[in-house]
Parts: sequence; C-alpha cells; structure tokens
Amino acid sequence: MIKRTLTRWLLVVTGLTVGAAGVFSDVKPEELALGTPGPVVFPKENPYTKEKADLGKKLFNEVKMSSSTMTPCSWCHFNGLGYTDGKVVGLGAPRIPLSRNTPSLYNIGYNENLFWDGRTHNLEEQALFPIKHPMEMAMKLEDLPHKLEMEHYAEEFEKAYGTKEITLDRVAKALATFERTITENNTPFDRYMKSEKNAMSKDAMEGLRIFQTKGQCITCHAGPQFTTAMIKGGAAYKNTGVKKSPNMSEDDGRLAVDKSDPELKGAFRIPTLRGVGKTAPYMHNGSLPTLEAVVEFYDRGGDEGRLPKLNLTVQEKAQLVDFLLHGITDWNNRY
Repeated sequence: MIKRTLTRWLLVVTGLTVGAAGVFSDVKPEELALGTPGPVVFPKENPYTKEKADLGKKLFNEVKMSSSTMTPCSWCHFNGLGYTDGKVVGLGAPRIPLSRNTPSLYNIGYNENLFWDGRTHNLEEQALFPIKHPMEMAMKLEDLPHKLEMEHYAEEFEKAYGTKEITLDRVAKALATFERTITENNTPFDRYMKSEKNAMSKDAMEGLRIFQTKGQCITCHAGPQFTTAMIKGGAAYKNTGVKKSPNMSEDDGRLAVDKSDPELKGAFRIPTLRGVGKTAPYMHNGSLPTLEAVVEFYDRGGDEGRLPKLNLTVQEKAQLVDFLLHGITDWNNRY
C-alpha cells in the first residue's frame, strides 16, 4: 500500500505549486511525485573525465586558491558536514560573518538555480564567484593561474586537459566537474523505492506519509530531488516568512537579482532535502538550529503568517523528523 502511495502520489492538497513570480506554474501535478534521481548529466562543453574531477577535487581543497591561504572551497563546504560548514552563516576570508548560511553541495549538479538567490545557472559560471568575492576567498582572478603554476599544478592540468596551460576557464570546469560528482542518491528512501522493504523504519515511513499529506512538505519539496526548483516549470523560490536574524541587515533575496516582481522580495531558492540531516543549521540565514526547530517553524505557519498552520501532533512531528533524518539522509555517505 505504501509502495503504491510512493510511486503514484499526486499533490492533492494544492494541485499546483506557486511559481517564482507568484502565479501558478505550468508544472503538471503528476510531475510532483517523489522518486529517485537519474545520473547527473554533464554538459557537452565540459564532459566528465576522472582526471578532470581529480583536479577539481584538489583545487577544491587547495588553500592557495584564496588570498589568505586560509579559506579554500572546503572551508565553507566540508564533506563531513554535508558539504556545509555547520555555522549559522559562513565565515569569509577576513574571518568575519557573511550574510547567509552556507548551502549544501549535495546534488548540486542537478540544479540550474545556484546560490540562495539564483544569480547563476551553471556550475562553471558559479565556480569563480566565491574565489573572487572580497569577503570569501578574495583572490584576484588574474593572479590565480600564475599562483597555481607556482604550486606545481601544471602537470595536473596536463593530465586533465592534455597541455600544461592553466586558465580560469579550465579551473572553473575542473571545479564544476568535481562538484557534479557530489551526490546523495542512496538514501534509505532510495533503497526502499528499489524494493529494499526494510530500508526505512516504521516511524520514517509514517513520516513520509505526513511529508506528503498533512505536513504539506511536498508543496515545495517534490520530485526526485525533493525540491520543485529542480522540476521544469516548478517553483524555484519561496518566501516562507523566516524571522530576520539579530544583527543582520534585511535580505531581499531573489528580488536583488530579478526586480520584475515585488513578490520575490525575501524569496530564496528552495533547497533539496537530500542529506538534510547532515546540514544544520537551516534556512537561508541559519536561524533554525535543528530539524525539530524546522518542523516547529512550519507547524506554526512560519514567523510572518505566510504559511498555513499544520497542527501536527507531537508524534507526527517526531515521525516527520525521523523521515528527514533517517529516510532521506544517507549516513553511510562520507564521500
């Protein structure tokens, strides 16, 4: 019975999602069923090779990629924390707080809306942003190829590209190739969907039912990636009414990038929930420390009354957390 619910579930609570611009999107209800992801598709302009992915991983962990030699990519995206940093907001090169929580890189290769505000649409473009940002890695991009050459990377680039030339384009493509290999696709939920009947506990199974029905989570977290942002035509951004953190300025979110619709003020990219048990704290400003706090937030309708109140019981809340923590988080995935 539950198996049929998983494979045939339609979003009967709302029928359609609300799109990024505040209107009904054209996504079909049947596309909102949950499921398991297919393989990551690598772009024709940057096909996968092991040598390129290996180079990208080395660059990802290379301290000399930052001006201070203290903040490599892995400073904010640590594999032991679901490729986040475990902090409320990230800490940049000068060791002062940034303005947003560090997003996870799990399944980032499936995403076409990058950063919390969706300012870039592919990993090759995104890769250089943190490197050059004065508050993050603070590297002058024109200096980076020579600096890597001094660190004896020429042979690594030759393995990946056939020649020793180090360019920013090659740096970005290597980083993007590695990041597309960071996945969370073998969760207990996935194993259950592939007929491993005991992959999830009874409480996690009940949490999944609540996720799809009374909890209304599937409204925004549908599809194989548990986010409508990765469904063609689905809602990519949402203002859930998260209370502004103390000592932080107001954040316009998506509106700072797309000024076409005032409704985008305070709207942020809907993240995947895959691996969510490892990526605390939560929300764009890191204001919710635990999954229990997240469920309480949605149960009360958020902080600004933008969401419906759910009226979950204590047991239902615990079961929903169990599904998030043990159903769609793979604790064996240490990468």
